[in-house]
Amino acid sequence: MAGKAKESRITLTEAQIKDLKKTFEKGSYSELSGRLEETLASLENICLDVGVTGEPGVGKSTFINAFRDLHEDDEGAAPTGNVASNKNPVPYSHPKYAHVILWDLPSIGTPNFHAKDYLEDIQVSHYDFFVILASSQFTPLHASLAHYLKKSDKDVYFVRSKVDEDLEAIRQTQPAGFNEAAALEKLREECVQDLKAAGVKSPKIFLISNFLLSRYDFPLLGETLWKDLDLQRSHSFLLATPNISHRLLEKKKAAMIEHLWLVSAVACGLQAESIHEISVICNVDLLVKMLQGYCISFGLEESSLRKVADHAAQPVEHLRSLVKSPLANEIAKEQVVELLIQAASKPPKLPKELVTMASMGLSFAVVYNMLKTFVDNMAGDAHRILVKVFMSQKPRGESEIEIPNVSETERPSL
Repeated sequence: MAGKAKESRITLTEAQIKDLKKTFEKGSYSELSGRLEETLASLENICLDVGVTGEPGVGKSTFINAFRDLHEDDEGAAPTGNVASNKNPVPYSHPKYAHVILWDLPSIGTPNFHAKDYLEDIQVSHYDFFVILASSQFTPLHASLAHYLKKSDKDVYFVRSKVDEDLEAIRQTQPAGFNEAAALEKLREECVQDLKAAGVKSPKIFLISNFLLSRYDFPLLGETLWKDLDLQRSHSFLLATPNISHRLLEKKKAAMIEHLWLVSAVACGLQAESIHEISVICNVDLLVKMLQGYCISFGLEESSLRKVADHAAQPVEHLRSLVKSPLANEIAKEQVVELLIQAASKPPKLPKELVTMASMGLSFAVVYNMLKTFVDNMAGDAHRILVKVFMSQKPRGESEIEIPNVSETERPSL
């Protein structure tokens, strides 16, 4: 005898429950979905502009490529090496999220440089926050620029690039007594003291290697920006962040789950069609688009897997064997219908305030359950790929093989 289908609890905020209850009582999603469709569209099109600056040769272009998960020989990568310094800001859109743009700003520290004039030249109000890079020590020049950025009400993050080179130099001078953790702490303290001496209070400092993203502070930089940005921009930022740590993958998953109620409500009221096998009414085309988007964010598409395999010197078949979910290009209407049928076989447990409305909320509940299961499965696939490809570059403190099951989130829901 088959076991009892496992229930999936739907967790919603009080405001979300209130909106849905009103909708269920009216017996129609049209009013709610019409209002929320605009919200969903705005989330997908939120713009994020990041200003990246520093002196010549500190690795601005390499940093911009790294965040966009591009190597220097990839199409659309910012030119690196001995290239002429640009005199005007140069935008580089994220290859998957065109509204997320990293700007390669003119170098600082040039003759006749003045921080106040520099901000006028780059039109400081255009950017959401700034990253100041240095490849050695931070100087009063960096502090002066940060001072004027703060006066313009902009957040500033100090990034010490090329820390892998710093550590190797220290290793060469201390072959017997080298301790990486102690060396990193000393580098960090030197950066803090240099900036404090130049008048910067509580500087946010991150030690990174543009070529070893999952080591050192690059994942921490991603987490910090996610927490500091407003809710809408943090959503765009997090989806665009490369999959370089288990913690970031879990936060990416949590960000998606926060908005499943919104997607479900819109899908059940916007150009919905009936799925006769399970008496569910929803917009299957919209769900196809959403599932494809989730796959792209987790890197579960053919082109992404091939690029990762190429750069990691791994056969793409090895990575593909770790993926249990369909890739983005494999998702079609027929498959979404099948996933909905599977979801309907495991009745979701609605919040108690909506139980009496369950008949009207059946479509919403099934769609939500399907999306939640799909996101959970994709996150598991992404974790397995991270373990396989980047094990040797994992940040300190991460589990050797454990894949997190619980989302870590401190952000409120919409």
